[in-house]
Amino acid sequence: MFDERFYISSGPLKLSSILEGTNSFLLDDSCGDEKIFSAAELDTSVKGQISFLCSKKYSSLVPLASASACFVTPELSGLIESQNIIPIISSAPKAHFARSINKLVKLRKNKNLASKPSISESSNIHETAIINDGAVIESGVEISPFCVIGPGVHIKSNTFIGSHTIINCAVVGTGCYIKASSVIGGSGFGISSDEVGIINIPHVGRVIIGNDVFIGSNTCIDRGFIGDTILDNNTKLDNFVQIGHNCTIGAGTVIAAQAGISGSCSIGKGVRMGGKVGLSDHINIGDFASIAAGSGVMNDIPAKEVWSGVPAMPIRDHMRAVSAKRKLGKKFKK
Repeated sequence: MFDERFYISSGPLKLSSILEGTNSFLLDDSCGDEKIFSAAELDTSVKGQISFLCSKKYSSLVPLASASACFVTPELSGLIESQNIIPIISSAPKAHFARSINKLVKLRKNKNLASKPSISESSNIHETAIINDGAVIESGVEISPFCVIGPGVHIKSNTFIGSHTIINCAVVGTGCYIKASSVIGGSGFGISSDEVGIINIPHVGRVIIGNDVFIGSNTCIDRGFIGDTILDNNTKLDNFVQIGHNCTIGAGTVIAAQAGISGSCSIGKGVRMGGKVGLSDHINIGDFASIAAGSGVMNDIPAKEVWSGVPAMPIRDHMRAVSAKRKLGKKFKK
């Protein structure tokens, strides 16, 4: 379900009204009266929710699903029906799902909240900072000039927020240090297309930041598409780091400057990541793994291994490849 601190639900809506304006359709029109309350990822969905399945690659998620309805391609509709979920036949399931989200939920604005911000008397808020309605600022928090704290955001005790930082749709733990000009909880980068055209995928999740987290200047942490982007306790991010939507980063992980983590990556605890490392989406990095600077990671990395290169591989394999290339170059020079 949507976090009501940050979002306003328009549900329940009839399934038939959700499908209006798209080329998707029901195999049984009598299902159009089904009530839909919210949207969810397929594997975490429950009754009253709507989801999508666009590729056989993710068919393993179907047995975990309990959604009322699901946008699905024609060839996968039988798989959805076998789970007692109403199939919505679609040529563009993800795009049509995105349009359904826009009907079911809206981002809260300042004027939507009845409660004023709750600010501890022992916090230090600069007069130029903007604290929106519903925000909670606990004791000992310091918020620097020209910051914007969005509606419903919760910042726990003894956290420092550097100037010009923007925080939305987030819960920030105790003792965190966030340097200047970072953007936390912004909409992630996601696009899809259907018969109408290109659509920006709406993001209706959150950012959850643990305790004693350090976030460098000009770092961006996108909120979840559906669900959360999570940074566990003692995570340390350098300047100019990008964390995509729905990533999870384990406790004590350290990420150097200019690293880019694509959406839905899972990074274990105690990971060390050098500068300018790039991760493709849906990558899993095991606990205490290390990735050398400048590496491009396209495959999962097991726990405690050290990888390097583009594409990244175990460092010994990479060094052998570099050595062989040098020898080959010397041979041709002769």
